[in-house]
Amino acid sequence: MALTVKQVADRVGLPSRTVRYYDSIGLVRAEERSATGYRLYGAEEAERLLFVRRAKRLGFSLEEIRGLMAAAQGGCGATVPELERLLEGKVEEIDAKIAELTTFRDRLIGYHAGKRLSERNGCGHGAFCGCLDDVPEP
Repeated sequence: MALTVKQVADRVGLPSRTVRYYDSIGLVRAEERSATGYRLYGAEEAERLLFVRRAKRLGFSLEEIRGLMAAAQGGCGATVPELERLLEGKVEEIDAKIAELTTFRDRLIGYHAGKRLSERNGCGHGAFCGCLDDVPEP
């Protein structure tokens, strides 16, 4: 089974441009070229593209995916420990981001409660509104 970029992209649910990009950075490789020069992909490359798409959905970077794919060459026994390590790291990243966003949310609520922007008759600035001059940073 030889599929063109468009055909393999449609099969795995990715834009053709993304398939070409993944090919250009070495995540997948066209098995051959058609007589007219089109890249042709086989079933194994389609599976690799599905793997990349699923890993991206889990939030992995392309570099992390490259590491997972290298581990996957050794079968599931080699992939699972690497996947578990990466998943634990992702959970830690998400927890840190949630804490950061919660703190920022609380600061914004405090800013809004203290300012009551809708009750003000302007901010006293001249040519450009300065109502947001003291907004807290994230």
